[in-house]
Amino acid sequence: MLIEWWIDKIKKEFEENHLPAIQDYLRVPSISATGEGIQKTAEMTAKALEKLGADDIQIVPTKGWPVVYGELIKDIHKPTVLFYSMYDVQPVEPEKWLVPPFKAEIVDDFEGMGRALVSRGVINTKGPTMAFFQTLQALLDSGKDLPVNFLFAIEGEEELGSIHFPDFVHLFTKQLERADLVFFPSFSETLNGRIEIVLGCRGIIYFKIWMRGGDWGGPKSRNIHSSLASFVDSPTWRLINLISKMRAPDGKILIPGIYEKVRSISKEDQDVVNELAKKIDIEEFKKMIDVKRFYLDEKGKELDKEQLIQELFKPCLTVDGIISGYTEEKGSKTVLPCNAFANMDIRIVPNMEVEDIRAKITNFIKTHAPEAEFEMEEGYKWSKMSILHPYIQAQIEVLSSTGKEIQIWPMATGSAPFYIFQDKFNIPILDGGLGHGSRAHSPNEFAFLESKTGAGGIMDFEISVAKLFSKIGETGKVKKKYP
Repeated sequence: MLIEWWIDKIKKEFEENHLPAIQDYLRVPSISATGEGIQKTAEMTAKALEKLGADDIQIVPTKGWPVVYGELIKDIHKPTVLFYSMYDVQPVEPEKWLVPPFKAEIVDDFEGMGRALVSRGVINTKGPTMAFFQTLQALLDSGKDLPVNFLFAIEGEEELGSIHFPDFVHLFTKQLERADLVFFPSFSETLNGRIEIVLGCRGIIYFKIWMRGGDWGGPKSRNIHSSLASFVDSPTWRLINLISKMRAPDGKILIPGIYEKVRSISKEDQDVVNELAKKIDIEEFKKMIDVKRFYLDEKGKELDKEQLIQELFKPCLTVDGIISGYTEEKGSKTVLPCNAFANMDIRIVPNMEVEDIRAKITNFIKTHAPEAEFEMEEGYKWSKMSILHPYIQAQIEVLSSTGKEIQIWPMATGSAPFYIFQDKFNIPILDGGLGHGSRAHSPNEFAFLESKTGAGGIMDFEISVAKLFSKIGETGKVKKKYP
């Protein structure tokens, strides 16, 4: 059988061929925030598609960083998968790493948990992307036919909010509308080896706020001595006061009207919530994200897991960073800063609308701090899939066959621009595969090669991908309009 032969080839080639290819890809920085290594990585991505034998390979320019496009269409009667991913990563400064962040080194016993590959981008998402390419390569090198067709769209601005990706989708509508589903590669096992499948993700809107001294008060052009705070107002305090009015201590957003379009949970999603509540390991979840407690934790009371999961269907507001005055950890410098700055984001859920939420935030800032300067940056809406879709069911069947526990999440905690494919083409998005990694956007981002915790490694991801697309091929084409 094809699948058995394919899996055997992956196992034989992983250490010698696949792993070095993944390391080479990770060793090229591709920081979209600064542009470092972006063009080189785009070219490297295009060469990987060329090696696969893809046609119509293009490094498509946008108003920002390019999108890499290619096609592997061999049999129009087979399902066509749109492989969507990104080749850009987050910055690494200032962070303390166990190994240099772009050396992609193997650590034999990472924090006592097992053999791991440590690198920026190893899970988010260059590692899964190149591992996926190696999976296909293992089959194609021997002249075997793929069970499905592929389109590739790999962007370089996901970490910036996929600013120009919708322009690419609009430009390539004719090519992309051939897709029957989207696949986004990721290592989806928890630390202890439970498999997570997500049925959607929240949208996101970024915004920035500047508070500068001026006619309203505050130092106009330079920091002044902190003792003068007896007489002079502070841009820093003004910014803190503004932000504190946006959110209650329990996390509830206080911006008027922010919840008015939030959709109530459907019966289908509530069933998923109920089932997940029976399986989720709260202590493992906390350990994975390095926290001691959640908002809903109360002393002497057992956490209501259903209520916790339902929070995914509510928006959340985050201060991503604040800069003002003297920020060195050592020593002191007593100043009253002349300016303050904050980066913020809000995660939005069904059926919140991007422009409506932007308008509400804008009105709030103008009302409570007319002296503030602010900028509403790019963002995108939420996406949602039905658990009943045949391709989702195929994914559940394949991952269930591993014997590991499956946890189906009605929404992901994070965001991705999946709405583009649903709004434009009305097709489902499959996100995942075996393997575990963690610490995206953080120091010591890692993915297991072999774990002591029960989780799979990168080779397990490749094997699960081979099984998934063999199953999708068996499932065949599915009518796109499906609940």
